[in-house]
Amino acid sequence: MSIISKLKSRFVPLLLVGVVSLILGGCVYLRLLELKNQLSQFDKNFTIPPAEDLVVRCLHPVLQAEDLRWLGAVPKTVTVRDGGEDWEIRWVKEAAPGVKEEFVYDMVLNARFVDGRVVEARVPKRHLAYISKELLVNMLRSAGTAHVDRNKHKADALTETPAASSLPTLTTIKAMLGEPTSQQNTSDRIVNVYRYRLDIPNTSTKPIEASFAFEAASGRLLNFTARLSRGILNFDFKPARSPEAMATPAPAETPPRSDS
Repeated sequence: MSIISKLKSRFVPLLLVGVVSLILGGCVYLRLLELKNQLSQFDKNFTIPPAEDLVVRCLHPVLQAEDLRWLGAVPKTVTVRDGGEDWEIRWVKEAAPGVKEEFVYDMVLNARFVDGRVVEARVPKRHLAYISKELLVNMLRSAGTAHVDRNKHKADALTETPAASSLPTLTTIKAMLGEPTSQQNTSDRIVNVYRYRLDIPNTSTKPIEASFAFEAASGRLLNFTARLSRGILNFDFKPARSPEAMATPAPAETPPRSDS
């Protein structure tokens, strides 16, 4: 076999794999874009039933099982029931070198699939002891209007906080997540980074990182960034406008004076 024939025999399969990856990635991106559009009109597309857990029900399901796997959310367990599947996705924290913690700090997300699409996502109540449901829902709402940079695989959202007291602090985050895997502090910010790996054997999926940036002086949360295996979600926070401020119209702009 000639050198050219050998190169062709190796190149063609690689090219086919690349084309398939691009097609699948493009399909996933389109469904994620549709999800973003749905989040921008949250009340038309989702409901939050009363429950101890945070339960988000999708009225017009769009995400598929392969999308979650592509994003790095691979289930630890899959239970088939009532014509659908229940996924438990679990991540275990990587402790900082030399740090031994008394508790196992993990993150769990439950997803319900019917006809191959996500119809419900559930955050267990134990994760809500330090972060309010209202804040998490507001973060989902703000994701619908996030600025997306597809080239950098990044989305930047600005979340309106219901009240100052609803924002977690440096103390409450440590109570919920334990000691950070690492820190990236500056003169005015404390940045705690938590790294998690999927709780499944022999996975090639990259760990995810959750970074919390706090104001050094007050311990107030300024920013939350989730670095997923295939993208970055960045959330800044702003105080909610008071009803009085919302009812007051903005002052009219004064036209520039003319010197003529």
